Amino acid sequence: MTSGTSSESADCIGGDAVGAQRGRGRPRDPHVDNRVLAAARELVGELGYHQVTMESIARRARVGKATLYRRWPNRASVITDAFADELAEPPTPDTGELRTDVLAYLREIVETLTLLGDPSVVASALAERGQEGEAGLRDILRARRGPGLRMLQRWVAAGLLPESLPVDVVVDGWAGFLLYRIVFGRQVPGDGELGELVDMLPRGD
Repeated sequence: MTSGTSSESADCIGGDAVGAQRGRGRPRDPHVDNRVLAAARELVGELGYHQVTMESIARRARVGKATLYRRWPNRASVITDAFADELAEPPTPDTGELRTDVLAYLREIVETLTLLGDPSVVASALAERGQEGEAGLRDILRARRGPGLRMLQRWVAAGLLPESLPVDVVVDGWAGFLLYRIVFGRQVPGDGELGELVDMLPRGD
C-alpha cells in the first residue's frame, strides 16, 4: 500500500458521515457525476488502482471533496461505478461455432476480472467494500451465468454437446476456476488455458 492509501482510509471514515447525508439539498448534477466517473477511469488506467485516492479523483474531475463524498463514500464505490458498463451482463456469444463461442465467453469473464489488464482492480475494489463488495462480485458472476447457460443450451439443442451435459455445473466450474486464478491467484489465463477448458467439453453423439 502506498502512503496515499493511509490518507484514503482516513477519508473513508470521514466520508461515511457525509455520505449519510446523501439525498439532501439540491438534486445531483449528472454532469458532475460523469466528470467524476471519467476521472476515475482515467486515473486507474494511468496509475493503477492502489495509487488512486479520493483527492486525486476530485482534483482530476475539478470538484470539491465534499461534493465527491456526497455521492460516494470511498474510492472503491467510485471506481466500481466508473466501470459499471463493463460489469453489466454481456451479450450471449453467437458466432456459429461452438469453440469460438466458448472462447469468447471465457475471454469476456477474464477481461471483466482484469479491468485494464490489472487483476488487482476488481479484487481490491470489491475487498474494500466488504459485504457490499462480496455481493458485487456475486452480481458480476451472476450476470455472466445466464449468457453461459444460454450458449451451452443452444449447442446442446444443436446436437454438438450431449443432452446429459450439466450446463449449470460447467458454467459454475468455469467461473470458479477463473475467479480463483485471477482474483485470488493474480494469474491471468491465456488463450492456451482457455482452449483447454473448451477441449474438456464432451461432444454430442
